[in-house]
Amino acid sequence: MSVSAAAANSSAYWRAAGMSYLKYSNLCAEVVRASLKEPALAKAKAREMVYFKTTKMEAGKAVSSVVTEVTPSGA
Repeated sequence: MSVSAAAANSSAYWRAAGMSYLKYSNLCAEVVRASLKEPALAKAKAREMVYFKTTKMEAGKAVSSVVTEVTPSGA
C-alpha cells in the first residue's frame, strides 16, 4: 500500500512547531469547539469537565476518597 507524500509528512507539522501531539490535538479540539453552534456547543462544553478521584491510604487501606471536578478556564 503506497501513501501519498502529504500523508507521510502530515505528522511533521506539529513536530516542526515544537509541540507535542497532545498539545496539538488539544489545540485542534479547541478550534473545533469554538466553531460549534448550539446545541452541539452545549454538549461539547459538558464533555470538557474532568473528574478525578483521590483516595487517602493508611496502612494499606483506603481511609477517605475525594472526587474533584476540574472545569477548564473560560467554561
